[in-house]
Amino acid sequence: MTRIRNVVLLAAIAAAAMAASPAPLPSGAGMMLGVWHLKTSSLDWNFKTGDFSAPSKVVLTRQGGDVTADRANGNYTKQIATLYGNVVMHDLNGTFAGLAASSVSQPRGPATLTTDELHIDWQARVYTAVGHVHYIEGNTTVDADRGMLNDVSHMLYISGNARVTQGLRSLVADRIDYNTLTGLAHAQGNVTAQFPSSVQPHIATPKPIRIPGIRRTPAP
Repeated sequence: MTRIRNVVLLAAIAAAAMAASPAPLPSGAGMMLGVWHLKTSSLDWNFKTGDFSAPSKVVLTRQGGDVTADRANGNYTKQIATLYGNVVMHDLNGTFAGLAASSVSQPRGPATLTTDELHIDWQARVYTAVGHVHYIEGNTTVDADRGMLNDVSHMLYISGNARVTQGLRSLVADRIDYNTLTGLAHAQGNVTAQFPSSVQPHIATPKPIRIPGIRRTPAP
């Protein structure tokens, strides 16, 4: 009977010790953030507040897109996250590198976005890229110091050495506001635009001038 009591006591002590210190995370920790699945090697997560932090490389995947960064933090309850360092995003539909949560009715083709820092607000559907923003989709290239996409109003705002290049056409300004739905753009501040014509100028050969009463001397 004493032996049984000792076994029960040891089991209780072991259970209390396990409850006092959380179990270590597996080598591949993951969580869902909106439509994205986050995968990393180390993850700190507060189940009460919703705050999380991934101090090592993170990979976010969803259907048709992926994101990689050196580290990330955010809040699961508020559905916000910030990715830091060598942020690279790929998307098959060309919707600002797959930032939009909804499906795309008219895909525009593969796109890639690189930046130093990316803040994502899934509830407001607002996405902000800061530092060396570079976006490529087809023959369109966007460069800026900062970019912000509002997926509700379909407005893309880029500022700081903002440049949009499409083939031989280019638009440079301090700030460019672009509607991704209508294609309308508004540039302000040191605006420079280059829109070369696809029609080559043609200069007609002038007709010879004939003066009445004057005979032309035949060439020898």
